[in-house]
Amino acid sequence: MKADKKRGIVIRYLKAYVSVIAVVASVVAISEAKGAGWRPALAGMPMYVTLLLLVTYQLIKELRALKRDEQEEGSTNNEGQ
Repeated sequence: MKADKKRGIVIRYLKAYVSVIAVVASVVAISEAKGAGWRPALAGMPMYVTLLLLVTYQLIKELRALKRDEQEEGSTNNEGQ
């Protein structure tokens, strides 16, 4: 059960990372299509980095919560024996 939860969390955050990368790629593609090159897309770099940091922070937070729940579940099972 815990492996399924962890796998679900990892898959969800892989999708989040792909989405953030798609946002960056779309901005660069639009900039290239307009003939401005990729350098104007660098203006959004603080937003891109912030999005990546937020996704990473939430991933770590959820993995820690899952680990904590597993430890609490294990200690509860040991007390009942």
